[in-house]
Amino acid sequence: MKKSTKNQSDKVIERIKDLINAGVLKPGDRLPAERKLSADLCIGRTHVREALHKLEFYGIIKTLPQSGSVVNGLDINTLDGMISDVIDLQQYDFYSLVETRLILEINSIELCAERASETDIMNIEKASDNFIRHFNTEKRVSHDFAFHRAIAEGCHNPVIKAMLLIIIPDILKIYMKDRVCIPNPDVITEHIQMVEAIKKRNPVLAGKLMKAHLQGVVDFARSKSKQLND
Repeated sequence: MKKSTKNQSDKVIERIKDLINAGVLKPGDRLPAERKLSADLCIGRTHVREALHKLEFYGIIKTLPQSGSVVNGLDINTLDGMISDVIDLQQYDFYSLVETRLILEINSIELCAERASETDIMNIEKASDNFIRHFNTEKRVSHDFAFHRAIAEGCHNPVIKAMLLIIIPDILKIYMKDRVCIPNPDVITEHIQMVEAIKKRNPVLAGKLMKAHLQGVVDFARSKSKQLND
């Protein structure tokens, strides 16, 4: 079952699609600056960056050193179809997104335990500390995302990292919007345990901890999916 609602990043993607269809943007042209897109659409630059990251991942735009983001060298019909596919990708049901996240996160942390550099581990510890410090504030969600992103950085697989960056923001928004329970302090312990497993270079333990860590989100998504389908 697909959602019909569109998120903020969709607005950016659709604006770029409209500019391409109108001939304002052609293959090889530079995209408007993040600042301008943000102002024109009255949305935060975080959503603009999220949209551009998705478009770059799917090869619709590319980032050139000192030139910013440009439209890839594809014909207009191909670009139009690809952008529509990206928007459609974001409409998949919550459980499918969470299930995909679980697979990616387990592989991400297992690879991280094997490959992370000392700098990576320092960044992961810092992200965990920031999450703990802001656990009882509204910034909790963004710091939780930063923690998982740091692990993805440490796995040194750019495809896994890119896919997680695409799906995690939407998952966290839905989860925090619909979940009414008080934040569980056990999550802090889980973060600490995952950091230790990475530091000990134990991918098996790290993977098990990540699976247990995300079980609550999986159960919530399964329950939500069942309610929608009943």
